[in-house]
Amino acid sequence: MTKPEIRQQMLSTRRELDAETKAFHDMLVFERAHKQRVFQRAERVHVFRSTAEEIDTMKFIEYAWGTGKDVFVPVVDRATTTLLHVKVTYDTAWRESAYGIHEPVDYMPSDLADATSFGPSSVIIVPLLAFDVQCHRLGYGKGFYDAFLRDVTAPTIGLAYEFQRVRSLPVESHDVALSCVATEQRLYIPA
Repeated sequence: MTKPEIRQQMLSTRRELDAETKAFHDMLVFERAHKQRVFQRAERVHVFRSTAEEIDTMKFIEYAWGTGKDVFVPVVDRATTTLLHVKVTYDTAWRESAYGIHEPVDYMPSDLADATSFGPSSVIIVPLLAFDVQCHRLGYGKGFYDAFLRDVTAPTIGLAYEFQRVRSLPVESHDVALSCVATEQRLYIPA
């Protein structure tokens, strides 16, 4: 299958999840992912705000705040079509962006972090539509995370439902494999 075909299939299958199953699987993914040593030891957590169909990431954000970690979320800079990395707190006000993602309403230049500042004492929670057992990911096709992940040395954790695993993905030179992928059934780590 091609990348667009895989994306379409995964989006369709994900939409079919009923609310009860989704909530249960989201909790299992959270339990598996946030207990990873790299998450527990991280001083900074970079985590995407999920859409209604993605695995709920507010659990990660709230847990990180509760344990004293700095939390950063990605915001698409429409002028440069790159990701900004914005520090958020309990007091952050949110609004829905054009992509259906909640983003901070107002932030100061001092709230921004450079991609290279996410090193070994950080962890990055990464969205995906599909993955393989070597933790290659297929994103939404915009390339935002591929560009970001090339510039960081932080460990990365992909969040997925088990049905999003495919036998193999077409891998291109710009694709960056994740450190691991957590699903409701298990943790995948590249061999």
